[in-house]
Amino acid sequence: MQLEVRDATLAAALARIDELAARVMRIRLEHALAADSSIAAPTRRVFAQTVTAYADNLGLLAGRARDVAARGGAADPEQVASLVTEAARATLALHAAIRTPVLALVRDLATASIPEADRRARDRDLDERERKRWSAARRDLEALAADPARLLAAAMPARMAALPEQLDEPVAAPEPSFAELLELD
Repeated sequence: MQLEVRDATLAAALARIDELAARVMRIRLEHALAADSSIAAPTRRVFAQTVTAYADNLGLLAGRARDVAARGGAADPEQVASLVTEAARATLALHAAIRTPVLALVRDLATASIPEADRRARDRDLDERERKRWSAARRDLEALAADPARLLAAAMPARMAALPEQLDEPVAAPEPSFAELLELD
C-alpha cells in the first residue's frame, strides 16, 4: 500500500530530525562546557541523546545537570546547569523549527488521503477483507490528522492492526432504472 511507504518515509524523516537534535546538543555541550570538566563526556552524551525528552521539562534537566556538576566538583554548579539548559533550549528550538513543518505535512497528507480511503472502505466491488483494511487505514489517517506525532508510535501496519476490526457500510447501490428492471436486449 502506497500509504505505508509514505508513512515509513515520514517517520524516518522525523527520526532523523531527532538524531540531528542529539548531535546538535552534543556539539553545543562541548562548546558550552569546554572549560568545565565537572560533567564527564558519558553524561554529556546522555544529556545529548535524551534532549528531546526534556522538551516540556527543562527544569528537570537543569536539576540533573546541577547535581552532576556539584558531584563533579564544579566551582559554580548553578552556572553549569544554566549552560546545559541554554544549550538544550537552543537545540529544542531548532528541533521544533525543523519538526513542525514535517508534522504539518503528515497532518495535511493524512487529511487529503481520508476521502480515498473512505471510498475504498465502502466500495462494494472490493472483497470484505480489503474493505476492512481500508477502513482501518481511514481510521488511522483520521487519527494522524488529529495527532501527527502519532506517526512515531508504530509503523502503519502495526497501528492499523491495533484498531478494532470494522467493516464500513458500502455506499447504497443506485436504484435500477425502469429499463434495467425490464432487462431489454
